[in-house]
Amino acid sequence: MTLTTIVAGLTAAKHSQIDPTERARAGFLQWCLSLEDTTDMRAEARAAIAKLHYFDSDSAALAAFETMLVEATRPMPAPRRRGARRGQMRLQ
Repeated sequence: MTLTTIVAGLTAAKHSQIDPTERARAGFLQWCLSLEDTTDMRAEARAAIAKLHYFDSDSAALAAFETMLVEATRPMPAPRRRGARRGQMRLQ
């Protein structure tokens, strides 16, 4: 599904009974699933954000979708060990 189709769906349903955040989440999931397996998601998210500025809309769902794309450009936090033994020692 193309970005244009997703944006059209998000902006067309302004007066929908469905929460705009839920619609944005569904659109984001559709966008993610439309990407190839080997695609750099962060780069694609940046490109999608740049394309969103061509669409003139005040849709709350589109704004939430853009927020999700911005979050997708950020790197995941480095994994860190939470330390079961150390955590148990603090409780005693």
